[in-house]
Amino acid sequence: MAQVGVQQEPERLAVKFVEAMDRASQATVVQQSFQELIEQLGFAHVICARLPPGQLIDPRNALMCTWPQEFTEAYETRGYAEHDPILREIARIRHAVEWPQAFEKRRLTSEEKVVLEDADRLGLRFGLAIPITEASGNAGFVSISGPNPCSDAKARSALTLVSIYVYHRLRALAAGRETKQRLSRREIEVLHWIAEGKSDWQIGRILSISAKTVNYHTENLKRKFGVATRMQAVVSAIKQGAFVPGEGLVLPRRSRENRNPARQD
Repeated sequence: MAQVGVQQEPERLAVKFVEAMDRASQATVVQQSFQELIEQLGFAHVICARLPPGQLIDPRNALMCTWPQEFTEAYETRGYAEHDPILREIARIRHAVEWPQAFEKRRLTSEEKVVLEDADRLGLRFGLAIPITEASGNAGFVSISGPNPCSDAKARSALTLVSIYVYHRLRALAAGRETKQRLSRREIEVLHWIAEGKSDWQIGRILSISAKTVNYHTENLKRKFGVATRMQAVVSAIKQGAFVPGEGLVLPRRSRENRNPARQD
């Protein structure tokens, strides 16, 4: 697949892509076309997302994400968003990063190694990550990955330019448009107990997870709905029809036993 892209001249593919996408009016068209382009150039997966200050990345709410489902879920359930060395690296140096080459001169933490090992196992073995800076000062990134390294410098250059274009194009298409947010089962559970007035510690006891994990979900929910408080997230979710209090809520036996914990100081 990589050789096909190289033979067709990456720069020419990039120019044709931008010309076509300038006429696109739907984000799905841009997303599908970008996926096809990276595959022509030898890659398999891509994530395009904002980097909100002080908040963690949620791949399910990215501008675009074609990661394997297992890796996407690991970001939520295993806390990969907190330890992804690729995000740390582009935040540190603020220019395109090829990985895993970028980490050859840096000692990774045990948590960072776990993220990369799992990515490798699922086919995200080599990649190119491009940081994005918006005119407003907000940050974002595009990370393209696959099982094989990209040895062609022209392909890397073309992908860098197209990635920047795709990020801003998807942001423009999404601007001012409110859509129903997709919530995970865990996020719905957390919303339910927030609505009941429970603290992070109490929700953690009810769901048999840590208070830190509850806070992770809470912050993601606030970011998804663009609000400042937990209760505002609940209200916004109800207004958008993404959450109906109590509907479809199924708790494991241990959680039911701890549903009304009183914290002991």
